[in-house]
Amino acid sequence: MQRCSVLLTALLAVVTSALADGPKDNIATQVRPVPPLGVALAESDRAALTQGVAALRAEMDAAAKAQAKHPLLSDLLPDIEVYHKAIDWALRHNEFFGPRDADPAKAKPKDLKAAYEVLAEGRARAQAFAKGDAPWTRQTGLVVRGYRSRIDGSVQPYGMVIPAHGLTTGKKRLDLWCHGRFEDNTELGFIQQRRTQLGQATPSDGLVLHPFGRFSCANKFAGEVDLFEALDHAKKFYPIDEDRLIIRGFSMGGAAAWQFGVHYADLWCGCNPGAGFAETAQFLKVFQSEDVDSAPAYQKKLWHWYDATDSALNFAMVPLVAYSGELDKQKQAADMMEKALLAEQIDMVHLIGPQTAHKIHPDSAVEIERKLSAIAAAGREVCPDEVHFATWTLRYNRMRWIVVNALEKHWERTRVHARVKSDKEVVIKTQNITALTLDMPAGHCPLGLFEKPRVNIDGTELSVLRPRSDKSWLVHLRKVGGKWQEDSLVVTRGPALVKQHGLQGPIDDA
Repeated sequence: MQRCSVLLTALLAVVTSALADGPKDNIATQVRPVPPLGVALAESDRAALTQGVAALRAEMDAAAKAQAKHPLLSDLLPDIEVYHKAIDWALRHNEFFGPRDADPAKAKPKDLKAAYEVLAEGRARAQAFAKGDAPWTRQTGLVVRGYRSRIDGSVQPYGMVIPAHGLTTGKKRLDLWCHGRFEDNTELGFIQQRRTQLGQATPSDGLVLHPFGRFSCANKFAGEVDLFEALDHAKKFYPIDEDRLIIRGFSMGGAAAWQFGVHYADLWCGCNPGAGFAETAQFLKVFQSEDVDSAPAYQKKLWHWYDATDSALNFAMVPLVAYSGELDKQKQAADMMEKALLAEQIDMVHLIGPQTAHKIHPDSAVEIERKLSAIAAAGREVCPDEVHFATWTLRYNRMRWIVVNALEKHWERTRVHARVKSDKEVVIKTQNITALTLDMPAGHCPLGLFEKPRVNIDGTELSVLRPRSDKSWLVHLRKVGGKWQEDSLVVTRGPALVKQHGLQGPIDDA
């Protein structure tokens, strides 16, 4: 079984997957190998690429040794290593895809040309770095970058699109574009795309980051972390305006945009999902005729993590521009989200491509860019007077200046509505919460510097610590015996083992 098949089998044994093509793919013993087996290479090509990969490995090691004291060594070596990994893994796992031919000597998979080009570029980078130079860090246009993941130590690629003046004229808007599903396009195909294709996100005066997202998992699981690790790496090299980040994607990437938009609404100035899926039950009924009603309770409980509809309230905190093709079955995602948003009294901007199936209509693309440009010009509101937040797990525990630290019951509906009522009072209403923090960043607290500002939480009025002179404010609140009080501790009191953000598992963390 191939490397990704093992992961898919394990996941499908736990949760019904909305990524599968049909009911059989939800049976662990019948899951198709993903990626599929590739085309056999001619022995001459295999030998040449194997020799080239070995040479690149030696050049990488030499470059690392020569630049052992380089201050950015750990950030620059992955920019070379992703090239080596892409070809090495394609050789190891038979992942060269393209037209199939019974005679391997005649087979010319599309990835073969890409492999030679990627190999040449990787070797050029290694040779330059051995001399103390990293010219790709000054490159504009299409640029392939890489980072080393904290999850497993692996190197992961991502792509940047940088306008000609993108490194010299101040901080820039950044669009993060989540790609669609491609079962036969691994690291090698992704790197080749990011070397040769501009992509669907084309802001006139901004940067674009294309995360790999750990192959085709809709940026779930490690794919979610992948986006943030790629973003953290990019911030070290590019003039990114953190108040002008826009999360985007189409098809499977649209599903990722719904997920990132709803769970991390406070990070973006805008969200632009196209097609994809936004929840589990109805999606499976429509696309697989799945009997979801008989699913076991533990599956349905975990759907709350998967279903953006269950936390639709969070879109009160970020402008949303959804897109669907009029004839696209995956319009179902935006329709379900629109229904959930109406229940929260939130209107959704939904652009629809006329007589269009599963693609972005050219006229709609122009309108999307017009709306997103206006949103980016306004930027993100760092510390709004009102915060509305919904979650089901401490995995997602923050919205602007509200941080949820402890729940009464995990995987039950959890909500916070907080409002700065005046320059001396904050009013908060909570559901299923036993501890939270008010955390307003320096320079942004709208309260006056009163000795004892008031917090009214669920009807209990408290006098709490005042904001600091730098206009930051940090206050911890806890419910004890059913009553709220100010507390100096963030982590829940009690036994040594308590659920908290980042340690709320085991299922959540797995």
